[in-house]
Amino acid sequence: MNVLTSDWNSSKDQLTFVRKQVFIIEQGIPPEDEWDEHDKNAVHFVSFGTTAVPTGTCRLLQDGHIGRLAVLPAYRLRGYGDMLLQKAVQVAREMGIKKVFLDAQVEAQAFYEKHNFITDGKVFLEATKLHIRMERDI
Repeated sequence: MNVLTSDWNSSKDQLTFVRKQVFIIEQGIPPEDEWDEHDKNAVHFVSFGTTAVPTGTCRLLQDGHIGRLAVLPAYRLRGYGDMLLQKAVQVAREMGIKKVFLDAQVEAQAFYEKHNFITDGKVFLEATKLHIRMERDI
């Protein structure tokens, strides 16, 4: 298992494959809510197992916003999400960012709490899913 740090142009095929499978097909998020202008300037992360098939993705924006963390169903609960999030936090630290934040789907809150993210408890609707803002100092 490993995580590649990349950019949109270099890894677009892998990034779109995973995100389309997880967010658009599995979760029913409208495509217009999934793709945005932030992808081209974000630092992207792609996880791989023992083959060239991507297992998950994540992105980091310049302001410390971590997002689009997705792991294909067949690879969940195997540590890929942990690796992606840890890599995003590590790169944010290397970029001099002092605090990272994310908008977690409510059902994923415990996953992020395990990684020391905290929330103010305010729930909101984004891309047809209930989310909660979470952050942590790094």
